[in-house]
Amino acid sequence: MRRASVFATTGAVSAFVALAAGALTPTTAVAATSAATIRAAAASSLYASGPYRSDTSEAAKQATALATTDPIGAAAAKTIAQYPVAIWLGDWTQGATLTRTIDAAIAGAERAGTTAVFVTYAIPQRDCGGYSAGGFDEATYDAWVDQIVARVAGHRAAVIVEPDSLAMLSNSACSETLDAQRYRILAREVAAFTAAGVPAYLDAGNSNWVPPAVMASRLNSAGVQRARGFFTNVANYYPTAQEQAYAEKVSAATGGSHYVIDTSRNGQGWRGTWCNGPGSGLGTSPRVVSDGSALDALLWVKTPGASDGTCNGGPAAGKWWSAFAKSLVANARLGTPVATAAPARTAPSVAPTAHRDSVASAAKRRVTVSGWTFDRDDLTKPVTVRVTVGGKVVGTATADASRPDVDRVHRVGRNHGFRATVAVSSGKRSVCLTAVGIGRGGDTSMGCTTVTVR
Repeated sequence: MRRASVFATTGAVSAFVALAAGALTPTTAVAATSAATIRAAAASSLYASGPYRSDTSEAAKQATALATTDPIGAAAAKTIAQYPVAIWLGDWTQGATLTRTIDAAIAGAERAGTTAVFVTYAIPQRDCGGYSAGGFDEATYDAWVDQIVARVAGHRAAVIVEPDSLAMLSNSACSETLDAQRYRILAREVAAFTAAGVPAYLDAGNSNWVPPAVMASRLNSAGVQRARGFFTNVANYYPTAQEQAYAEKVSAATGGSHYVIDTSRNGQGWRGTWCNGPGSGLGTSPRVVSDGSALDALLWVKTPGASDGTCNGGPAAGKWWSAFAKSLVANARLGTPVATAAPARTAPSVAPTAHRDSVASAAKRRVTVSGWTFDRDDLTKPVTVRVTVGGKVVGTATADASRPDVDRVHRVGRNHGFRATVAVSSGKRSVCLTAVGIGRGGDTSMGCTTVTVR
């Protein structure tokens, strides 16, 4: 990838804040949500306990596939798999496959209390003949979007709409007649997601591509006023502070639109090329942001470890490249503090970073939980982990045990591990772990595990 029928939009509901229960079926009965409601919502309500992390992500699959042939590559993939990465939907994901992919992510996110983040990537003349060329014709694309909307309506989700679709209009490889079609398609798409109660973000390129005023004009033409806002830096490497300064200008020129920034590979900043930048590293881990700006979240949109294309030694676009994944992990800056766009702004409050290692019953009516967590709002204070069964708190753990492996990756100090045994009645139980935030950034769900308690 280089640089990696419309629903009514009247009426206001809070379906995007509430988790839908029951089977994942098209929620045609959900009342339409207004653009004003979507744009005014707090980021914390849209993203709950943060973006969804899938146990079957591409990195997780590679960690298993490479275990015997490339153990170092498998370890790198396993590190990447610990973090939430957006789920890409393209012309390779159609029909029943599209439905299964969306439903699995929505169900997993709802179990974990998190928000599934999807990427649509099949717009006509995608990439204008570049490494990721392809896409549908307009009629096929509209029908495909309608299928996605039907699956996510009424559920907690967010959508990154067509990376490069607007920024690439500056590229001479794109036809001169493409602009009008892009604006028509994108405006229809974001209006449909908004009516379904799902925040959608349009493409705003990055801080070194299109001037803010030009980008804002394109966003307005593509219907950003009917969307949550826009995204920047997808598949690129620019530093977060630079991106936020750019995004704040674009936001101001689009009526205060919210935005998200892709930090999947910007840990080492710009690497001299947009395509498989040598020496690049994982950037700040995905998190919801509350810093007083229009920034909603830092997300990993581009799949770390996936090639940009056959450049700088890489395989075809989208293919896993183990050597690149190793470099990203070796050069990671996962704990880089979120930079602010203005010196006067205080540091943002963030939810804890957390990982569940195990939940098991080794003794009668006892469950032992373990893992690690820290909160950058105050690294000197241990985070409390809440253990719940059937919605009731059955115990807590304090994350103050030595975990040098966590310090090596995140550079936050050693004492952030936890292990505790709590009393749980015998039988098959769903045990859930939550890292309780120290500051104002909210809590972080570590998900739920079904355990047969002795």
